Amino acid sequence: MYIKLDSLKKLNRGLILSSLKNNNFTRVELQKRTGLAAGTLSNIMKELVLENIILEIEENGNGIRGRKGTKLFINYNYKYVIGIKIKRGILIGSLNSLDGTTINQMTLEIPDKSPSTVVDLIIKTFKELKQEKSIIGIGIAFPGQVDSNEGIITYSAFYQWKKVKLKELLQKSIECEIFIENDVRAMALSEKDFISPDIKNMLYINIDRGVSCGIIINNSLLLGDNFVSGQLGHSFVENNGKICNCGKIGCLETITTNPRMLEDYLKEINYNFDTNEVPSFDFFINKVIENDPVALKIFNHAIYSLAIIIGNLSNTLNISTIVVGGDITKCNNLFFQTFFKFMSLICIPYVTENLNIKKSVFEHNDNTIGAVYIVLNQFFKGNIL
Repeated sequence: MYIKLDSLKKLNRGLILSSLKNNNFTRVELQKRTGLAAGTLSNIMKELVLENIILEIEENGNGIRGRKGTKLFINYNYKYVIGIKIKRGILIGSLNSLDGTTINQMTLEIPDKSPSTVVDLIIKTFKELKQEKSIIGIGIAFPGQVDSNEGIITYSAFYQWKKVKLKELLQKSIECEIFIENDVRAMALSEKDFISPDIKNMLYINIDRGVSCGIIINNSLLLGDNFVSGQLGHSFVENNGKICNCGKIGCLETITTNPRMLEDYLKEINYNFDTNEVPSFDFFINKVIENDPVALKIFNHAIYSLAIIIGNLSNTLNISTIVVGGDITKCNNLFFQTFFKFMSLICIPYVTENLNIKKSVFEHNDNTIGAVYIVLNQFFKGNIL
């Protein structure tokens, strides 16, 4: 197989950077770790040291006085990353170092849904956060279907966008690498890194107003042919079910979303909508924790429906590590006990034996970490030179 020199250089550069991420080695140790030829390693290391991306620091070896070794470290303040998370009517932006640490953060309201308004706010946020800092890239996590190769929002139900060339609109004012990704797929990247960089295959599930999934296979984010992978909410799960917003019947989103579970509970208890305000989803969560039989019935049905979809997906892809985020995980350990029980009924034995179901490291989605990791993922692969 023929590989272009630039591509090979990026691969080798990425191999070195990813090996040194959260680690420090001598050159000899790094060569063993990467398997690169001594000359290749030396040439790339020379560039990385000159660029101040990697620092060489002398340390005492093994605590033996007088014996020193030069260790290699990534300079996480070499340059910075800006992350932008677009939510329903809100933009959250942050300035982060290369280890993901947040240095500064700001939040703006999005007054209308037009692309021009969102573009102007992204540019404003970028300029205010950047100041005099040197930025390697900006990551934008967007709710909707995203063609991440071209930076196009192919469809967003809330913003009512279709085929908006967001990257192209931003390139006129932002002079750095621009990466745009679906918000849930972006979170999958950050969750994988925080839980364990050694995990090669993982499902990240987010349950909120919809049900979405980020799928990582062999350390790579699965995008799909049309960049719509992870749309769990529109998987068929129930015969004679309710009509979904997409127009189909029996979708998972007609059962396992925050608004649907709350609505089903309030209807079951004959809640008086005329004289009372509609409570938040926490009201339903508290009823589940209190072992309210009606709430538990709806809760169990929702989790079982989720397990049908995820269990079959785990069987098909042989993925055992599953991370779940969203307010539904606030039910102490009840969510995970119930989910594991139903998954064990659905998954084949060798998947069940290795099931590793975890709570999201990030308990709420009011952060930009997914957007930041869109950029960091590319940096540590050597794709940002």
